[in-house]
Amino acid sequence: MSAKKTIAIIASSAKKTIAVANKILLNNFRLLLLSKYPHQFMKLSKAIREGQIDSETELIHCVKDGCWEADIIMIDIPHDEEKEIAELIKEVATQKMVISFSENENDFKNEELFNLLKYAKVIKILSNSDANYISVFGKNKGAVLEALSIIKNIKTVNEIIYN
Repeated sequence: MSAKKTIAIIASSAKKTIAVANKILLNNFRLLLLSKYPHQFMKLSKAIREGQIDSETELIHCVKDGCWEADIIMIDIPHDEEKEIAELIKEVATQKMVISFSENENDFKNEELFNLLKYAKVIKILSNSDANYISVFGKNKGAVLEALSIIKNIKTVNEIIYN
């Protein structure tokens, strides 16, 4: 039996986090909710623990420490905050998968995160709320396939882009 993988979620709001968190917990991962703000995910963390009896969920207020513990890091924040977060986690993200979600095609095509986290396996996911598909871009085929297996229950995947 293999050990549970740990996924850290860095998101700008609890609303963006809850759907992803519930799917992650259904797929038997350990979940870390990371926040720079002390009370941002307190209610969400409690609701997840109450709804998922067997879940392993932890709220961590230090983004760097939480990413150090994680096997996979998911980022769902505005593009203008990515550089700040990348600077915080770059030392602990080496060889880890970093999945960045975007709703803006220009942000999706921007390679700044790849450059900032050059020793991580960065995967960018473009999700369009009006369409029933997502686009996935990454430079490591194995990491792209693993990311797809993690998010497959969140949206329907119709397009995969490899560099």
